[in-house]
Amino acid sequence: MGAGGPFDDFPHTEFLAEVIRAYGEEPFADLQVDLVFNGDTLDLLKTSWGGTHPHHITAEIAAGKLGRIIDAHPAFFDALADFLEPGPDRRRVWFVVGNHDIDLLFTAVREGIRARIGADRESVRFPGLELDIGDLHIEHGSQADPMFALDPETPFLMHEGQRILDLPWGTIGLLEVALRLQPLLHHHDRLKPRETLFELLPEVRDLLHSVAFRYWTRDYWRNWLRHRDPVKKVSWTLFKEIGYRLGTQDFELRVANHYRARLMHGPHRVIVVGHEHVAGMWTWGDRRLLRTGCIRDEFMLEEGGAVLSPIPKSWAEIYLQEGRTVRSHLIDAHGPPPPPDWLPESIFDVLPQVRALLAASDAPELNAAMDEQEAREAKDS
Repeated sequence: MGAGGPFDDFPHTEFLAEVIRAYGEEPFADLQVDLVFNGDTLDLLKTSWGGTHPHHITAEIAAGKLGRIIDAHPAFFDALADFLEPGPDRRRVWFVVGNHDIDLLFTAVREGIRARIGADRESVRFPGLELDIGDLHIEHGSQADPMFALDPETPFLMHEGQRILDLPWGTIGLLEVALRLQPLLHHHDRLKPRETLFELLPEVRDLLHSVAFRYWTRDYWRNWLRHRDPVKKVSWTLFKEIGYRLGTQDFELRVANHYRARLMHGPHRVIVVGHEHVAGMWTWGDRRLLRTGCIRDEFMLEEGGAVLSPIPKSWAEIYLQEGRTVRSHLIDAHGPPPPPDWLPESIFDVLPQVRALLAASDAPELNAAMDEQEAREAKDS
């Protein structure tokens, strides 16, 4: 959930509110229910503040971005208040941290969420990067992604007398590069399969690769050398990942193998992860890995891009008895249609702007062109 408007990946708060309230009704009314939002629930990463996307994020900035999201999605928080009405012995809500809502680590953000819901610390809980309930393990999945892994021991640092988030290098790249193209390509980020998108629109692939190559081979290092920004760090992992991703032009997320190994050699019988936006299940004996896909609006490209078929939204249901998992499965549901004007008339409408940016990709005009795209988002917000 973002700050509203066409860049918000989740325009269906009322639909989600219905799902939340359903878990307080039959057949769940007499059960203890833990509702776990497993990361990237609040799109604090892509929510701007002051018309920009700062990468020195203080508690004040994080709380300001949260306020924009709360204003855009009141039904979500109202539904949580209704769900929690029986009390923490029957109902609890958990917010696990994902790479889009690292800001949840700030006390001000956590207390802001509790205040909006009207709940106490027993009812609304923030376990950090992972959560164990009995033999069930839940985490977003970004900790297994080298681009977005966060050091859980030192999530903050001091800079110019202020406490800021120590953001992963992949997040810095999104803030400084990808989000500047958000006004142009926000819809294309929701389309699958990515290979088909790039076959239909090779110019989009070329633009993304050109901008990423320029940033990671020049701009990032120039800024690092000149300003010694404490958030921007250099490591062997960064070199290796950037080399692989630029060399192969493969920027897809793949973390499932990490969790398969953890399932086989760890103490948990069920692990639930997200992050990849790919729903699926893998079993090993009596153990199970559930990948929950996502609930945001995403679409399959069909008929050469002329038809966008909505992908079902998916989440997991886990049943435990005395701390032991007795049943686990995925739920698929079709959400409501997108609101008017939320979808472009055609995925090919962006081609003139993309070609103009490509033409400037080797010249100083590229930054000016991207600034113009970014300014549109600031005006809309």
